[in-house]
Amino acid sequence: MFMKKTITGLTASAVLAGVISTATVLTAPAVQAAEVDGPKVKWLVSLWGARRGFTEGTEGLKEYLAAKTDGNFELDLQYGGVLSDPKENIDGLQLGAFEMATVCSFYHPDKTPATTGLNLAFLPLPSFEVQYKVYAEYMKHPAVQAEWAKWNATPLMSALMPNYEIMGKGDAPAALADWSGKRLNASGGHAELVGAIGAIASTVPAPDLYSSLERGAVDGIVYPYTYAFTAYRFHELSNWVTDHWNLGTVQCNIAANTDAYNSLPDQYKALLSEAIPAAYAYQIEKYAEIDKASEEEFAKRNLTRIPLTDEISAALKAAVAPSWQKWVDEANAKGLPGQELLDLILSSADAAAK
Repeated sequence: MFMKKTITGLTASAVLAGVISTATVLTAPAVQAAEVDGPKVKWLVSLWGARRGFTEGTEGLKEYLAAKTDGNFELDLQYGGVLSDPKENIDGLQLGAFEMATVCSFYHPDKTPATTGLNLAFLPLPSFEVQYKVYAEYMKHPAVQAEWAKWNATPLMSALMPNYEIMGKGDAPAALADWSGKRLNASGGHAELVGAIGAIASTVPAPDLYSSLERGAVDGIVYPYTYAFTAYRFHELSNWVTDHWNLGTVQCNIAANTDAYNSLPDQYKALLSEAIPAAYAYQIEKYAEIDKASEEEFAKRNLTRIPLTDEISAALKAAVAPSWQKWVDEANAKGLPGQELLDLILSSADAAAK
């Protein structure tokens, strides 16, 4: 049930056959003439926080499109939530306030309930490659497509995230009983898991988490390992971190305003599709670089490593099936084919792994 780190041993060449030839354009000097002719197009892209592993897929898209069009197709990446709060990016897409944004369904489960199936804990997604293949299949489901159509949004690719760990401050909660009453920031299926070990879950937007940990509003943060902890500097406040708990991941979309996407010339639509594999490869390589630097930083700060004990493992595993069934029941109650969607995830993951 528990997964190995998603990026261990991965390189761009292992992600997609032949992707290196396209990925190299991301780091090559700008071409002198456009390989793809077309008009000047500039898309505003709404992001939050600073540049980090989570946003490297978008950075990869930007570089690829610029290189292939000699700058004619430009993604203007706006960080820091200056265009929108992360919980409202999907609203901004609907209104056409910007042309592209990163959208995380766990920030607004009532707006995108079908998509939240990809946030269930301990889904069999052992690598980034399996992740994005499952994402691609899942987003084709009519119920999911209808959901995004309501928001005038077209999902393009996944913003890949590695497995989650827990980092926090105070006494290290080594035994199962030590987790009782701990206040942890957790979203999606991770909220169900932390409840299983006696902790109290809440969901706080990423930009507000540092101050929440600093003032003691939360004791720990369940986040992607390692990039998110260093990107938001949580390690500066923390004393401990879980070690290879591999709590699964969640899924966010890089999506476009549908009107803006439909107005693109055909050659730019084709170029976007071509850019996605290279962007995935670019992001995965950046994650590997970030992990190396992060682990060195954690070691310097002498963070206490908390191993996964048999007792804690059993408590977590016992919560998985009920949490999946809870999601299915809630999806059915909303008129969605809950079991069908869950089965699609599992079958797609099985096919991708093979």
